[in-house]
Amino acid sequence: MRWFNRRRSSLTFYFDADGDTYGDIAVTTQACTVPLGYVANDLDCNDGNAAINPSANEVCDGIDNDCDGSTDEGLTFLTFYADADDDIYGDPSTGVSSCNPIVGSVTNNGDCNDANAAINPSATEVCDGIDNDCDGSIDEGLTFLTYYVDADVDGYGAGTNRRPGRR
Repeated sequence: MRWFNRRRSSLTFYFDADGDTYGDIAVTTQACTVPLGYVANDLDCNDGNAAINPSANEVCDGIDNDCDGSTDEGLTFLTFYADADDDIYGDPSTGVSSCNPIVGSVTNNGDCNDANAAINPSATEVCDGIDNDCDGSIDEGLTFLTYYVDADVDGYGAGTNRRPGRR
């Protein structure tokens, strides 16, 4: 009978500082069995945070939570616009894309004057020489009347030739 000298070969194990079962490729050891605090894989991209690993769900935080090399992928991004006058309409020149709402911002970019809450797409147009409803027209849809100066305060302005009761 022959006796064989069976030599066990050592394996590489990776330190798992955050305990998420994914190891750090930069911290290894060679052993025949898994040492305490080590794992057999090197897939962790942030061994200082157990919430960041290949099994994690991606969340809107600007971090690659699932270690796939992409940040915030698969999430819904919207464009938010600053709403300085709190009229629920944002300034179209201030768009910022985000997967989380931005305080003081809205997703509607229809405000043509973000310094005045009375001027926005849902405002009623009034006769004031301003585009109150942000449609690009000033004082549209209003009835304009012609007024004449009544210098003699008789109820009739200059330019009218008739007075009540006379023909």
